[in-house]
Amino acid sequence: MPNSIFKQILSFANAQSRNKVVFHRQPIPDLQVTNVGVSLSELIYNFKEVKRLPMKASLLLEKLLNEAVFQNEHLGNCLAIQNIGMLFEPELKLDFAQLLNNYSQNNLLFVKWEGEIDGENLYFLTKEKGIKTNIKHLSHIVI
Repeated sequence: MPNSIFKQILSFANAQSRNKVVFHRQPIPDLQVTNVGVSLSELIYNFKEVKRLPMKASLLLEKLLNEAVFQNEHLGNCLAIQNIGMLFEPELKLDFAQLLNNYSQNNLLFVKWEGEIDGENLYFLTKEKGIKTNIKHLSHIVI
């Protein structure tokens, strides 16, 4: 990872805050990234009970993310995710804001974000047609 980016992330990681989320557009070298879309879709692919799909997806996602946490000698516990569009599928009834909150309390959470970002909101896809997620309560940086 380029030195200036690493210094920015390290400074953020060492700050005292309830949550720590790093949103980035470009890949960050040396991260063990979990492709959430591919992994979760593989896990629920053959699940037939539509009424229980949200609960099943939530449990499988929790297991997937917990297993994806890794230790970095400089940054501590980290979780890096990408390809997260599936988390916005209405049938799964997942709460993306809650996921960010939960996984950024004990981990430095890296999210490869393809949508738009303003100071307080994430927009999955675009501001005009996207799904809005308020992040003003989360301590975060955008790289």
